[in-house]
Amino acid sequence: MSDLGTRVRDGLETLGRTSASDPRPVVAVVLVLIVLSGGIAATSLQMSMGMTLYIDDDSETAEEWAALKDDFETGNNVFVVVESDQLYDPETIRAIDRLDRRYTALDETNRVISLADLVRAGNDGEIPATETGVRRALDRATATNPEMAGLRAQVVPEAGTTIILADYGDVDTFDRGRLLPERGSDIVYRQVQEETALAALPPGLSVTITGQPVFENAAFGLMLPEMITLFAGAFALIFGVVYLVMRSKVERGWHVFLPLGTAMTALIYMMGAMGVLGYNFNAIMLGVMPIALGLGIDYGLQIQTRYLEERASDRSPVEAAGLATRTTGRALLIAMGTTVVGLGSLLVSQVPPVQQFGVTSAVSVFASMVLSVTLLPALLVRFDAGAGADASGESDEDRLEALTGLLTRRVTAGKPLVTLLIAFLLVSGGAYAYPQVEPRQQMMDFWPQNLDAKEDLERLEDTVEGSKVIYVVVETDQAYTPETFREVATYQRLMLENPNVNAVSSPVTAVGMQNGGSIPETQYALDASLRAARDDGPTAIRDPSEHPSKLLLTFYVDDVEGEPVRTLIDEFEGNADYTLTTADEVRVTGKPVLNRNVIENVTAGLTPMTLLSFALGFAFLAIAFRSVKISAVLIAAVAGSAALLVTGAMYLVGIPWNPLTITMSSLTLGIGIDYGVHVFERFEYEVAERGQSRLDAATTAVAKLSRPVIGSSFTTIFGFGVLTVSQFPVLANFGVTTVFAIALSLIAAFGILPAALVTVRLIERHESTPTADVAGS
Repeated sequence: MSDLGTRVRDGLETLGRTSASDPRPVVAVVLVLIVLSGGIAATSLQMSMGMTLYIDDDSETAEEWAALKDDFETGNNVFVVVESDQLYDPETIRAIDRLDRRYTALDETNRVISLADLVRAGNDGEIPATETGVRRALDRATATNPEMAGLRAQVVPEAGTTIILADYGDVDTFDRGRLLPERGSDIVYRQVQEETALAALPPGLSVTITGQPVFENAAFGLMLPEMITLFAGAFALIFGVVYLVMRSKVERGWHVFLPLGTAMTALIYMMGAMGVLGYNFNAIMLGVMPIALGLGIDYGLQIQTRYLEERASDRSPVEAAGLATRTTGRALLIAMGTTVVGLGSLLVSQVPPVQQFGVTSAVSVFASMVLSVTLLPALLVRFDAGAGADASGESDEDRLEALTGLLTRRVTAGKPLVTLLIAFLLVSGGAYAYPQVEPRQQMMDFWPQNLDAKEDLERLEDTVEGSKVIYVVVETDQAYTPETFREVATYQRLMLENPNVNAVSSPVTAVGMQNGGSIPETQYALDASLRAARDDGPTAIRDPSEHPSKLLLTFYVDDVEGEPVRTLIDEFEGNADYTLTTADEVRVTGKPVLNRNVIENVTAGLTPMTLLSFALGFAFLAIAFRSVKISAVLIAAVAGSAALLVTGAMYLVGIPWNPLTITMSSLTLGIGIDYGVHVFERFEYEVAERGQSRLDAATTAVAKLSRPVIGSSFTTIFGFGVLTVSQFPVLANFGVTTVFAIALSLIAAFGILPAALVTVRLIERHESTPTADVAGS
């Protein structure tokens, strides 16, 4: 045993003994931190949702999106779908006009376009008195102007249906500090609903308010109830499983919940750290809590189990606490360190919540480790009644240990080459499946699918050609000049030739409408057209003096998905480089651009994160054990094998990569190494201290660890299993993936690792000394 290893064990034993002998300082520090962390969490944590959460604030994509909303107060689009059997009846057009005017009067909306605007444009600003007059007005408005014709196709996508388009930018809410804050989309949606209800609508006319902000707002409203329901269920299951697994090991039934107390305390510390770091809960960060609770319980169960084992050997409570932290504490320290460095690899992700996931999980794991070797020993000694488990419990314990020991001796470690060959074949299949697992191509796939708002949005996308909006911002010192306008007109024509681009609205479009589709030759004529275009109408523009160096082009595009979105974005950018020669800068943004950026970021860091995670874990274990061979065996036999088996399982059941499932490698490393280090540490102890053979040591290690490891793994599996019923696919898929990760890590630690330990010579000392069978050890 190295001097460093001895000093670490001595330090842990001293810490455990001191905490058990005089628990008052430990309890005082724990209570103070609980109050501070709880207060910070209660006053600062909120729920957040939206695509911008998944994009780095300092990235070019985020900056362009923020600039669009700041400069032009747009970017968010609400679609009001109006259906009527008499769409062109003057009474219907007047009702649409009333809706248009009410929506336009809202402080939050920037621009509203409706069928009534087109009718007025073709009839000198008035609505005709007859249906024939309405149709003629529309024909006049669109006959000689292709841009107006595009808008007509946009607002009347099919017979009997028209769309009112309303856009807005950021909306101030001024209500920080609440867990579920009011969102800008909620304010706009509520106001549009109120204005719709106040407008006098004729019989037979139906109105549906939809759009991406409306759907996101509906999904956002589910997050807090979902979190409460899921975690209440998870905690109930966890408590029940811990009780069933550990009841036979303790003097009194409620003692099984002592490790849960330390795990829950670590959760409070984690939430306090989130508040200090400025993190909020979101669909990804909700996944942190089961991880924190699962690993925290595992650490506590390991200490409690070893404490009870030492008490059964007639150790005093304080001595048992010291020996538990000396032996098991070192394994926990190594497992914690490996998990923290593995989670640190998530910092290379380009998705901010994934980075936050890694940081907060690491904080929780560290807190759980510290509490397990300080607070838990103090509690175990304080509530030690001095009695053993009941007879029936001992019988159950013997059967479980005997069964796991028998499987290890007769199957896994007893036939190591066969076990390793089977493992190699299965892991090879997982390696083949790794590149076959694909990410979801739409952010919509991450959110609840059974909402009325989702159905409304899907109907909109099926009905309207151009239900998505891409914005192009052209920046130049000569923005409002004939030369720039002619270049932009050429650019717009090129983009409209793309079948996925349906319509465009811009100052250039408005000027073209004022001049029969052409751009004035002189600056004087252009300025006159711009002044005329500032009047109310379907293509009304802002005063050019507000942004004299910027032009905003609004393109309505089809609901394209997947890689075609990137192709479309590239075409916007490529045509801009080709045609807009006088522009200093051209920015292409909008929610389709954000969506695609997030999808690409999800998997962009997957392989680097995986490689970095395992490289850091390997290096840490090599330093901790002062052995490259031991590190390689633990990484290959447990963490690496489990991770590849998980990807194989994901491929078989169709689980995609998403912002949560890409944490699989770090998660598997943390869980797998946790289990593996416990098995190896006990194996090393049995060989080096008790002189057992490798087969006997592997059998004893698995048998003695069966209850705490199986208990903690089943506890976490049940806790994560609750996530599989989440309405959020991103959480449900994560729940399934994590159940695979825990179960396969357990199989690797109890199946593959013992076979590897028997096959590879890692411990030399006293290895040939015979010992008693595991049943009597």
